[in-house]
Amino acid sequence: MLADFAPRLRAFAEVILRAGLNLQRGQRLLIAEPYELQGVARSAEVIVEAVRQAAAGDVEVIWGDGARLREFALNKDWRGFVQLVGANARRMQDHIRHQDALLILQGSQPRLLDGVPADAVTELRRIGWEYYGPVAQQLVAGATNWTIAPAPGPAWAQAAYPDLPAEQRLAALWEDVFTAMRVNEPAPLAAWQVHLLYLRQHCDELNAQRLAGLRYQGEGTDLTVSLPPGHVWSTAQLVTTTGLHFVANLPTEEIFTAPHRDSAEGTVRVARPINHGGAVIDGIELEFRRGRVVTAQARTGAELLRQLLDTDEGAGRLGEVALIPHETSLARAERLFHHPLLDENAANHIALGEGYGFSLKSPDRSPLNRSLIHVDLPIAAAAQLLTRN
Repeated sequence: MLADFAPRLRAFAEVILRAGLNLQRGQRLLIAEPYELQGVARSAEVIVEAVRQAAAGDVEVIWGDGARLREFALNKDWRGFVQLVGANARRMQDHIRHQDALLILQGSQPRLLDGVPADAVTELRRIGWEYYGPVAQQLVAGATNWTIAPAPGPAWAQAAYPDLPAEQRLAALWEDVFTAMRVNEPAPLAAWQVHLLYLRQHCDELNAQRLAGLRYQGEGTDLTVSLPPGHVWSTAQLVTTTGLHFVANLPTEEIFTAPHRDSAEGTVRVARPINHGGAVIDGIELEFRRGRVVTAQARTGAELLRQLLDTDEGAGRLGEVALIPHETSLARAERLFHHPLLDENAANHIALGEGYGFSLKSPDRSPLNRSLIHVDLPIAAAAQLLTRN
C-alpha cells in the first residue's frame, strides 16, 4: 500500500463529508451501495472506518455480499433477492424521511456475474431499479443530501490495472482515485472550492447561450441532439428542498442537461466498457433515429445490451448529454477504469434512460425521457455547440 496512505485516507474522508455531503453537525449518516452489490463491499471497511471517525457522529452501514448476489442470479432466487433489496430500500427511505445524509460508496466487481445468463443479470437489475428507483427519484428531487464516491478494492484493481504486477494494482488504483478526488493537492477542500466555482461559471455560460442542440463527432460517432426550450445545464452541485447544498458525485468534472427525448440522430461508438450490474458490455455501437436506438451491437455482452434496451420504452432513448470542459486527470491516465464515475468523468458522455427533472424548466414535460434505468456511455468525441437561428 502507499507509504502515506493513512493521512491521505483521512483527507479522502474529509473531502467526501465536507466537499461532497456537506454533513451537518448532529446529522445521521447512512452508508449504502444499492447499484452494484446491493450493499457496501467488505473491501471498503477501511473507507467506512475513516468516514466514521471523520463524521464523529451516528453512522450506519448497509453491508453487501457479492457472492450472495451471484447466487441469487445463478439460482434465479428472485424471492430472496426481493426480500434483500426491499429491506435495504425501506431502510434507506426511513433515513431519507428523517433527512439523514446518504453516502453511496460505489465499488466495482466487473467480473462478478461472468457466466450468469443475460436474462438473469437483467432481472437482477430490473428488480433493483424497481425498489431503488423511487429512492433515487427522492434523492434527485432534493429530499436530503447525498454523495456517490468511489470505493477502491482488490477486484476493481485487478480489472483496471492488468498491465501491472498483481501486488501493485490496488496501490495504483488508490493513487489515481486520490488524484481525481484532489486529495493530493496541498489543501484538498480549498481545491474543491476552486474547481466547483469553475464548473458553476462554465455552466452559467452555457445556460446564457440557450443552445439549440449539440453535435458529438469522433471516431465511430456522429450524433446530433436537440435541446428543448427551457433546458437547464447543471453540475453535480445540487441543493435539498431545505436549502442545503451538496455535491452528488465525487469526483465530478461534468456539466450536463437533458436532450429532447425524440431528437437523437446518428451513430455512437462507446469508448469504454460498461459495467452493468456486475457484467461487462464492451464495444457498444448504437444508431439513433428520431430519438430511439434502432440498431445496437457489442463485441461482448450483446444479449445483455439488447435486454437493457428493452427494459422499458425509455431505455433506448437519451436522458442526458454531458460535457467535460477540460482534460481531467482521469483522461490523462489513459486507462479504462471499469467504474461508472471515473470513466464518465474522463470523457464527454451521454446516458440512456431517465432524464433528471431539474434539467428542464418548462410546463411542457414531454421532452424529458423517463425510464427505470440511467446508464452513462462515455464517448471519444468532441462536442459542437449548436446555436438557435
